Amino acid sequence: MVINKSEAIKDRVNIQDNYKAGIFFIVTASLCFALIAVLVKQVRHLPLMEIILFRNIPTMLIIPLMIEKSKIPFLGNNKLILLFRSFIGAIAMMLMFYTFKVMFLTDAITIHNLSPFFTFLLAGIFLQEKLSLRQLPFFIFAFLGGLLVIKPGLRLDILPALIALVAAMGIAVTHVNLRHLRLTDHYLVIVNYFSYISGVVSLIILLVQKSFQLPSLSDCLVLILLGGIGLLAQIALTKAYQLAPASLVSLYTYSQIIFVSVFGLLFFKEIPDIFSIIGANFIIISGYLNYRYRSNN
Repeated sequence: MVINKSEAIKDRVNIQDNYKAGIFFIVTASLCFALIAVLVKQVRHLPLMEIILFRNIPTMLIIPLMIEKSKIPFLGNNKLILLFRSFIGAIAMMLMFYTFKVMFLTDAITIHNLSPFFTFLLAGIFLQEKLSLRQLPFFIFAFLGGLLVIKPGLRLDILPALIALVAAMGIAVTHVNLRHLRLTDHYLVIVNYFSYISGVVSLIILLVQKSFQLPSLSDCLVLILLGGIGLLAQIALTKAYQLAPASLVSLYTYSQIIFVSVFGLLFFKEIPDIFSIIGANFIIISGYLNYRYRSNN
């Protein structure tokens, strides 16, 4: 990952963090992402790239108007990191949406929520946020939780679970980049880059595959809702990482597990097995212990 440490430190003293606002925005984003998982599952019969394209269309239409109204340069300042973050984010989105289509939602979201631990490590390396060896047990605990959900050797659908794990790594990279970009670029520019990169890439793949399917009226309503909630999710996520440290904010993404567990049960009658339930609890508990450690130190 290409991040200039001296540049990341530059003017940091002038950036005022707002922890409470950051937590509010990340919980809002987590709720939105849980709803996105439900909506993707609802239209899983449609091609993956078509779903991703519709997810980005509202953002591609609305955000440029907001940028123009705010008199912000469209191309931003830190173009290399903006492009890097957008491409990694687009790949992570494709992997995430795939797992939503083929896995239990709770399993997919739980594995995705290993991303805060990757975020924490990357934030310490590239953003110089404080790391401590005393937090190593928390990472091991979370890793064990992830293994219980993935269940290597015990499940036939191991490939989707591994794809979900790669998606978690991609999410962590994008989140660290979001925190870095707060020093150089407006959140609307960051969201705009991501939506256009992921939207254009999905459109190209869709055209090459010639797999577009005309959605039904009910599918259209779901896709429109998906795009609207996706826009809100990206704005809330970007604001969260601009307002508070990545290693703190990322911990609150665990609320996704709770949200999606309820939604999966309500909408799809999905009941996770005992291994997934224990694994999810391991990950949530380790995140809480990590947060408590940071709060006391």
